[in-house]
Amino acid sequence: MSALIAGELRFLRAEVRSLARIGTVAADGTPHVVPGGWSWAEDSGEILLTGRDVPATARASHVRRTGVAAVSIDGIHESGGWAPWALLARGPAIVDDSAGVIRLRPDWSRSWGLEPFAAG
Repeated sequence: MSALIAGELRFLRAEVRSLARIGTVAADGTPHVVPGGWSWAEDSGEILLTGRDVPATARASHVRRTGVAAVSIDGIHESGGWAPWALLARGPAIVDDSAGVIRLRPDWSRSWGLEPFAAG
């Protein structure tokens, strides 16, 4: 079951283009964070974490070992002033070699400032 709330789902469905920051855990326990792309897979309820040659990356190796990942999809509204927004999610993850992505199924999420994206 997804931990995503209605406003977060509306945001993901709006396909806002921004970088994702993908977090994994190395074998020695240190955090590993890299930028990447993302998309929402409505049919499976997963955030697809993308990038160049994902199956060959350190993050994919970490996910294969731990079975978990985290992501921050964030930015600043262009309305002027300091107006950050973010969707944070973490949960079980697998490397889908055939699709070249990491599939993250959120079991925890937090967000703020998504209202402008969630209209409609």
